[in-house]
Formats: sequence, C-alpha cells, structure tokens
Amino acid sequence: MTDIWFGLAILLLLLAFVFLLPGWRAAGARRLGGNKREALAELYRERSRELRAAVQSGAMDEKQFDQLEAELARELLSAQEEAQSTAPSRRGAGLLLGLAILVPAMTVGAYIWSDRPSEVAFYREMLASQQGQADAAAEERITSQLKARTESHPEDLSGRYVLAQRLLMSGDIAGAVDAYRYVVEREPQAASVKAELAQALFFAGGSKMTDEIQLLVSQVLESQPGNGTALGLAGIAAYEGGDYRKAREHWQGALQQLAPGSAAAEALAAGVARAEKALADAGEPVIVAHDSSDKSGPEIRVQVSLDSSVEVEASTPVFIYARSSESPMPLAIVRLTAGQLPTEVVLDESRAMMPGRSISTVDSVQLVARLALHGDARPAAGDWQGTIKTLPKANWSKAQSITIDQQL
Repeated sequence: MTDIWFGLAILLLLLAFVFLLPGWRAAGARRLGGNKREALAELYRERSRELRAAVQSGAMDEKQFDQLEAELARELLSAQEEAQSTAPSRRGAGLLLGLAILVPAMTVGAYIWSDRPSEVAFYREMLASQQGQADAAAEERITSQLKARTESHPEDLSGRYVLAQRLLMSGDIAGAVDAYRYVVEREPQAASVKAELAQALFFAGGSKMTDEIQLLVSQVLESQPGNGTALGLAGIAAYEGGDYRKAREHWQGALQQLAPGSAAAEALAAGVARAEKALADAGEPVIVAHDSSDKSGPEIRVQVSLDSSVEVEASTPVFIYARSSESPMPLAIVRLTAGQLPTEVVLDESRAMMPGRSISTVDSVQLVARLALHGDARPAAGDWQGTIKTLPKANWSKAQSITIDQQL
C-alpha cells in the first residue's frame, strides 16, 4: 500500500503546483502593478513642481499652467487605468487556490471510499498464496473473497476460473462444476476450460462418463486435438463402450505429451496396456508403438534440506513441487519424507500430475518444498516450508537449493 500512497502524493503535489502557479504569478503581477502606480504618482508630483516653478519664474502664466497640469493629470489617470487592467484579480487567484485544495481532497476521498485498497490487498494475498506463503486460514479467506468477488463482479470470468481451480483442489467438486460451467456458458470457445469442466463432472459423477461429458470432450478435441485432459477422458469413454482400439489411440495421444515415469504417464500406460490386452483377447492385431523413452525435456534440480531447528518425525511427508504463477496446481511434484532429507530431487516431465500440464508449458515457475505435518500437500497451519518465488526458464539448468525453515 505504501507505493500507491507515495505515487498518489506525487500526483497531488503536481496538481497543487499546476493550480498554484497562476496564483503566484498573479501575486507577483499585483506587486509589480502597485509599484508602477506609485512611480506614476511620483512622476506626476515632480512634473507639477516643475510647472509651478516655471510660473514663479515668469516663464509661463497661470492659464498655461492650468492647461499643462490638466493634460498631465489625464496622462496619469490613463496610465493608472492601463496598469490596473493588466493585473489579475484576487478573486481569480482565490479560486485557483481553492481548487488546488479541493481537487486533491476529492481525489483522496474518492480513492478511500472506492474498493481499490481492498482489491490491492486481495491481489497481494493471492500472490502470497501462489508463492506458498499463505496458511490454511488465509487460503480459506482467499477462496471466500473470490466467491464474494464473483457475486459482485459477475463479468470477471478470470476470477471465477481461478475460483473453480481452487474449489476443485480443495475437494468442493460441486462448487468447481458450477464455477467452470459459468465460465463455459459465457466463453464457449474456451476449450481448455471445457476440458476441466468435463474432468470436474467426471469426478462429481463418481468417475463415470455421461453424455454431457462426452459432448464437452468432443467439442474440445475438435478445436484442440492434443488436449491431454480431453484425450484421457475420451479414452475412458471409448474403453467403456468397447472400442478398445480407439481408447488405445486416445490414451497414446495423451501419453505422448508426458515423459515416461510420471504418475500420470504410468496411469495412461496402464490404460494402454489394458486396451491392448482387450484387443489381443478379441483376436485383433496390435501394433506396439515405438518406445520414445529417450525423449528429452526440461528439468529442474533442487537440493532440499531441513533446517536444524525443525524437529519432526522421520516419516513426516515432504512435498517438493513446481507451479506457475497463474495457477496453484503443481506442474511437477515429488513426495519424500523428512528422514530422506537432505537430498536432491529432479522436477521434470516425468513428475507431471496431469497430461498437458507440465513445466515445459511455462517460461517461469515457483518452487516450493513443504513439510506437511498433516500429510496434505495443501498448506496448513503449523507446516514448514521453503520457497523460490520466481525461477525463469533461463536458470533451470542451474542447481537450486531450498531450506525448509519457515513455519506457516
């Protein structure tokens, strides 16, 4: 908040300078005008004394004196009127001074009575959450504020999309479905959101395919044939329908987006194997795809250690993960225990949680190592963690180091 008030103060000073400058000039002009009138009066008195001396010396008579003095008086009056007409009025200067005070006061009042300060505070809390620096109470407060914002700002689809992701991760599947559906209804071309809606509906229905899910999946694949989430769901639908070859094709398409060894890749590979077995049992030929395990991809090496002041049981879970600044969902994650620290872990494509969502899809990540006292990867009060707030892709080849020494 300090930087905002500092910028506002500079703006107000500039406004005050703009409004007061004409007033200062006017005051100077009035002083100059007063000095000029005094000089004219003194000149008049001096010329009048010279004319009187000429009468006394006999150089002119009284009639000539009266004529010349009258002419001199007219010249003085004309000069004084001209000087007065060029001097700005005090009323105009007072108006400028009043505006110089009123405009900044109205600006400050409008800012205070608007919702800008609360929006800035909320934005900073969101950043803290994404950087793993928010406790469980803060996370709940952020979700509540997002809900309130979506009600007061129904046009903010980005905020509702973030809310949907948070609700899905927190286990509020029904709330996530409603939020995803709201976005899709207003942005029907958002294929990736449709895919996540289909996934949320799949979870909400007890991992069962429905006509709505299949319709969403087909729409996503029409515009994004390589969407990993949609391919995974399409494979499930095909397998349940007995089309094992189609299921195998969909799962292989999703599998190609991940390096072998990840949890998501292993689940997809198991699905491919089941589809191939079903095909073989049915007497249909199966062509085994070429093994692409030598495919290289980005990786981040992280040395993780536990501060000596932290005392926990050796079996306490430790989650090390990378995520983007736009979403709290990990792009790559490793689960260890406190007894395995210190150690080095590698975050790469094989550690992705979902097809199509890995570190290769972003240019910068945040690294978090969290000692989860309650066994949950989500932050909770009492957990310990260490973070690297921003790690651009250019530095991924360098070994990183995180010490778990901050308690939530």
